[in-house]
Amino acid sequence: MKTVQSPSPTSVRLSEDTRRILTDAARRTRRSQSYLVEAALKQYLPQLADDETQTATDASRTRLQRIMALAGSGAAESGFRSVEEVDAHIRWLRGNE
Repeated sequence: MKTVQSPSPTSVRLSEDTRRILTDAARRTRRSQSYLVEAALKQYLPQLADDETQTATDASRTRLQRIMALAGSGAAESGFRSVEEVDAHIRWLRGNE
């Protein structure tokens, strides 16, 4: 036997414009506001989540491309340095030669 899940309450803050649209849609369709919100979420949330994930992935890719573009730029300015030279320079910067 399949059990029926009862809906769980959720609180959502809506702008006055959105609240008016929801109220009007509920009146015109003779459906509850809860029904309309759930239907809208089921329809649009998967695509919205995909879009947001893609945007975040694109932003990460762009950041990585900028970092990769900088690779070696320090060496191009000052020439390559050995580990010992870098350590000595760090000690000099800290004042503990």
